[in-house]
Amino acid sequence: MATITRFEDLETWRLAREICKVVHKFTTLDLFSKDFSLKDQVR
Repeated sequence: MATITRFEDLETWRLAREICKVVHKFTTLDLFSKDFSLKDQVR
């Protein structure tokens, strides 16, 4: 079992960061561009 010394070492943290990147990219599409409140809620 690997030793965790930083939170960046956690696989769950890395996966969460990837999800954040996908959500941010998705909310920049035209579908969300005009609906600011929905975009803010999703982000």
